[in-house]
Amino acid sequence: MPGVLRESRKSGAKKLIVCCDGTWMDSDNGHARTPSNVTRLARAIRPEDDYNHPQIVYYQAGIGTGLGVFAQVAGGGTGLGFSENVREAYAFLANNYHEEPLNPAENDTIFLIGFSRGAYTARSLGGLVGQLGLLRKENMTWFYDIFEDWQNAGNPKYEPRFWKNWSRWSVDVNHGDPAGITTPSNQQAKVNDYLEDYRKKLLALKITQEANISAIGVFDTVGALGIPVNPIVQKMFKLPAFLHKYMWVDTTLDNHIKNAFQALALDEHRAPFYPSVWERPEKCETNLKQVWFAGAHSSVGGAYPDIGQANITLAWMMDQLSGDELHRREDMTWHPKDWLLFDKDFIRGQKRLNDDWQKRHYAEPTVTDEQKLQAIRPWGMGAIYNSLTFPHILAGSRTRRPGRTHPTNFLGYERVDALLRNTNERIHASVRIRMSYSGNDFESNPRDNLPRKIGSFFIRQGFSIFHKIIGRTAKPFYHPAIHGPLTDWELRDGHKYHDGLSIDTNQQLNGKVPEWVYTGKDTQIQGHAQVMKEDELGTHELMLLDEYKKSAADYIRASNAGWKSVEDHPHVHRNSLSAKVHTI
Repeated sequence: MPGVLRESRKSGAKKLIVCCDGTWMDSDNGHARTPSNVTRLARAIRPEDDYNHPQIVYYQAGIGTGLGVFAQVAGGGTGLGFSENVREAYAFLANNYHEEPLNPAENDTIFLIGFSRGAYTARSLGGLVGQLGLLRKENMTWFYDIFEDWQNAGNPKYEPRFWKNWSRWSVDVNHGDPAGITTPSNQQAKVNDYLEDYRKKLLALKITQEANISAIGVFDTVGALGIPVNPIVQKMFKLPAFLHKYMWVDTTLDNHIKNAFQALALDEHRAPFYPSVWERPEKCETNLKQVWFAGAHSSVGGAYPDIGQANITLAWMMDQLSGDELHRREDMTWHPKDWLLFDKDFIRGQKRLNDDWQKRHYAEPTVTDEQKLQAIRPWGMGAIYNSLTFPHILAGSRTRRPGRTHPTNFLGYERVDALLRNTNERIHASVRIRMSYSGNDFESNPRDNLPRKIGSFFIRQGFSIFHKIIGRTAKPFYHPAIHGPLTDWELRDGHKYHDGLSIDTNQQLNGKVPEWVYTGKDTQIQGHAQVMKEDELGTHELMLLDEYKKSAADYIRASNAGWKSVEDHPHVHRNSLSAKVHTI
């Protein structure tokens, strides 16, 4: 029983959670704005779990949130401040992490969360901990030197600072022996060997310690190295040198990262914002899941005024970081210390906040309260906005390709002869529902300024003309499988058609779990990569879903699970679900 475990616990193991927000995102800058999903996750995390493990949150505002116009423009446009953000987050971990040498199972656990540029910060921080360990806090004096060495690991002209300074201190002050390391190389294999040698020597000197990352959860990492580079800004700030500084920063996965989750945006078309999809290397045992959602970059990560779509990705990430899939299946490997506990009422509160916003913005002010309720949009039908507005359109557009992402180097050049492997990509159920029941395509953002509104108008008119040319209704319904990101992917859910249906009158169930099958001619897609499954809805997602109309919610849940009837599974009932939530 939880009460008995609470009474018997004697260890002081805690969870350290680093939340890195996106560019220009700051939850406490004195201005009213829509909070990102990183901010909302930080607020939803309980102070401790049901087993007395403290859950300590470190929130970091995004790059480009400093005081003054230059700090905001330069930081947001070039990533100025990235190194500082990584160092500050690393220092938080080093100063607070505690290990139990005699009982490693009681070591503190680490979680990293990020959106956009903050996602790159989180992934880089995970790479730094993996490559060099976590410095013991009594040795943080040496951190700046070690960090500089890490950033310059691929620069053959660079002389490692730490070993030079450590040797002087060791001989002159500690009367010990000098220490050194080989010169860095700009060859990837030798860089890896260099960093591995560096880490082993730090461990031997007891300057650092091994530390695992329980989970990294990110929303839409974008661009080369996770940094979107606008060609105009690149020319102004001479960014090739800026990118070169970070070319050896490791954002890949290895076995010290136990779980990695990424929510990806299907409908982000800005060329510099191409997704940085994870690939699980050979012999890597990280539990990786990446799921595609309808909407643009900030639809998935939050920050748009209609948070209907962002609530869906928020609930999804809460399920991933709480280990919901293991817990629901009563897997014996699930342990509360390895996962986060969220306030179970938080997602319901966010739904009600958005209901109020939709009633105020989508209903005429003179209508009755009953009519205003009709303005609340169904699950999966929240507004998605076109991010390809002025001046972003000057940098060009590009359609994302789920399941078909090419590897890129640090300058963003693609290997067109290869695809990323072992990406474990899935499609969220809300994409199917939005497509099947004629959800809206792009809408105008009420917060856009006049130039953006004018640009969005012409873009929407262009879409209308395009729809007429291809023989579709001029109303821009959402259909990513027609000349969109899911082109050549066929939805197979037992239904022949997926256009213009009514969720209230077309609720036939056929017992088939939905999936997307590749039907195109790209021969690089082979084996299991030819199928992207629809991701199974978790407990927090079902809690959000149950705030909507019951008949629709029951159908969505049943069709997602592949049931033949809404009565096929006990968790289809609200009371059963509520009882299950209280057992977590």
